[in-house]
Amino acid sequence: MTYQIDDLLNTSPCGFLSFADDGTIVIVNATLLQLLGHETDELREQKMEFILPIGSRIFFQTHFFPLLKLHGKVEEIYFSLRSKQGIDIPMLINAVRREKGGKFVTDCILICIRQRILYEGEIIKAKKAAEAAILAQKQAEIALRQQYDKAILLQEITHHIRQSLDLSTIFEMASQEIRLFLDAERVGIFKFYPDSNFEYGEFVSESVGEGCNLVSINQLNDHFCGELYRDSYQEGRMQVVEDINKIDLQHCYRALWKQFPVLANLVVPLLNGQDLWGLLCIHQCSAPRQWEECEIDLVKQIANQLAIAIKQADIFQKLQKELVERQQAQARLRVINQQLALSNEELARATHLLEQVVNIDGLTQIANRRCFNDRLEHEWQRLYREQKPISLLLFDVDYFKRYNDCYGHQMGDDCLFKLAQTVQKVVYGSADLVARYGGEEFAIILPNTDLEGASAVAQRIHAAIQALNIPHKTSDVSDVVTISMGIANLIPISELSPADLIAIADRGLYGAKQQGRNQSRICEYSANSIFGTDA
Repeated sequence: MTYQIDDLLNTSPCGFLSFADDGTIVIVNATLLQLLGHETDELREQKMEFILPIGSRIFFQTHFFPLLKLHGKVEEIYFSLRSKQGIDIPMLINAVRREKGGKFVTDCILICIRQRILYEGEIIKAKKAAEAAILAQKQAEIALRQQYDKAILLQEITHHIRQSLDLSTIFEMASQEIRLFLDAERVGIFKFYPDSNFEYGEFVSESVGEGCNLVSINQLNDHFCGELYRDSYQEGRMQVVEDINKIDLQHCYRALWKQFPVLANLVVPLLNGQDLWGLLCIHQCSAPRQWEECEIDLVKQIANQLAIAIKQADIFQKLQKELVERQQAQARLRVINQQLALSNEELARATHLLEQVVNIDGLTQIANRRCFNDRLEHEWQRLYREQKPISLLLFDVDYFKRYNDCYGHQMGDDCLFKLAQTVQKVVYGSADLVARYGGEEFAIILPNTDLEGASAVAQRIHAAIQALNIPHKTSDVSDVVTISMGIANLIPISELSPADLIAIADRGLYGAKQQGRNQSRICEYSANSIFGTDA
């Protein structure tokens, strides 16, 4: 799968990346390469895991990609990329999954979090234009040029922004930049204490101008009037006050602001999902202030992005907790004096184990259909490049329904397990794969194997299953369990796909059943027809 990148997209201030469904990176623009510290083509053909920190790797596999496959797109997703120098860079990602040439590819627009907070209005325009570019192709290219021209001034600033996955760092940066952008005298991020009924809390980050004091925690421990404003904040409503002395405030609330002091304020709730987490507070201390609509709108948007960061941090912490619990469970099974490896090694090991679990069939303990599909696609692409043969064996158990009806489903499950484990032992190529294809049907991938080699493997399988001598008194072909098998062999070409190889093997399996079962049948491919022969 190859793609060319548009020159304008390659020089845009936003990062752009495309990857295939198997995680292979196919396109990276120069902006993202520079941000991550890589040279041209250094990331192409690498897997997404290569540029993902361990936490983002897990989030990518368990949340990001499943949502992408379900909805075809994801919007405003927050996770980090890892630079060549090992620095984690938090990003906001918008992605669209599309089909091209019978395969799926995902196009991503990546924007640094700090860039988005400083220049929210321009970033939204650039993002919308970028999304339009992916969906509308030529028409969107024009829109991208227009939006990138407006955002080009942000590029130099973007390269100097330091990012962090840590919430305290994000809050500190956000408070400082909001205050400077709005020319406010104090900007703070306030977090409610858990189980305080929204009455108590503290400012976890503050930025103050000259002549304005930081808020003391003790000033908030008396009462924050949470019961008066909790429902309003919970519903996402803002508090916009231009002059505290000219509005009707509860006595406790007016007394609270006089301690700071505050004469005008702009307060936006910060939600973690549906729960009220805290407040984004902008204070004017020296004089009243008339808040402009554009300022109110910008603060709303920034609060939304901070809420995303809070939510993503919460998810990340939960994932970390689950992984730690798994590590502890594994440690109890090891020898007492075994030391724990470094945390990143443990996380990598846990992730690897999770990948194994999702690729193993629970009944037969061999590869499952998902693993089969991934491996077949991988080997097909590799052997297409090398122009070497690939063989596929497809077999199922003869009269297996009768076997279940006669001996019961538990015996049927035991039979499938024995067959799977036996075949696994006689298929011993390092790159070969034995998988449960579905029900009583199994598939065997034989890379770099010609038709003669595939036939030899088929004969070994028949002999090994025959040697098991599993009784099958309701079979029409034998008094023991037997199989019927289809054999296909191809050198991959651009006109065909892995699905065609499966179809040829299935045709051979059908032919073996038609010829009386308990046998293998080769189905060969030609440009004009598909024909079968006995193995």
